[in-house]
Amino acid sequence: RDIVQQHLLQDVFEASNAVIQLSQQQQNLQGGGGGVSSSWMVLVVDPESLRVISSSIGMYNLMEHHVSIVEDLLKKRAPFRDQAVLYLVEPNEVSVAKIIEDWTPSSNKKGGGSSSGPLYGNTVFLYFLGHLPDNLFTQIKNCKELVRRIKVLKEVNIDFLIKESRAFHFDMGKSSPINTSLYTTSSSPVSMNPFHHRIISKLVTVCATLN
Repeated sequence: RDIVQQHLLQDVFEASNAVIQLSQQQQNLQGGGGGVSSSWMVLVVDPESLRVISSSIGMYNLMEHHVSIVEDLLKKRAPFRDQAVLYLVEPNEVSVAKIIEDWTPSSNKKGGGSSSGPLYGNTVFLYFLGHLPDNLFTQIKNCKELVRRIKVLKEVNIDFLIKESRAFHFDMGKSSPINTSLYTTSSSPVSMNPFHHRIISKLVTVCATLN
């Protein structure tokens, strides 16, 4: 738990705060404009990442690291155009599509914004719980309004829950197939299915977190 908490607070929130502070210093030297006026940021999460955060750090920790509010990516959200936005999500089709929708002008109104502009300021941090597939990375690259605002795009490799100080959980109960085993007693190799690949992907993030 201590390792995961330190990783999230230092490598995600403190790192993002440092970028905001540097950006504001540069704006002041240049006469202002083009960034965010507030040192606070909005944290936008999907259901998977919310469970990851909730299992390791609390709201007090987030407020200490200048998070003003935690928003659900999949729900309608109010605009905070003077603040940076930090997305921490699972690298899946649904979450990436919703992020792109936030920065697609024709969908601002539908996504909870208005015709007057995007939901957030011109500073975007994109963090993914695990490996971001190439096809989703390409979708992000094709959204020019989003790309020109991205300050950080990073895989944090924490795609698991902290249940106790020295125990973790893969949070896959609802997605587990019936009668699926990772092992076989026959001489033929195991036929890998998406469930097996998901386990492997999550285990890789555990190994990466533990260095």
